[in-house]
Amino acid sequence: MKAFVSGVLAAIVLAVAAAAVLDTTVQQSARDAYTTQGARPS
Repeated sequence: MKAFVSGVLAAIVLAVAAAAVLDTTVQQSARDAYTTQGARPS
């Protein structure tokens, strides 16, 4: 039981850390991703 609880806690910590990294550094909006110099989204 102790191993299960520690595994669940580790998964939660990893998920929160991954979400924080993705939200701040990796992801960009679709508008930013698909805008080039020749295209202007309205």
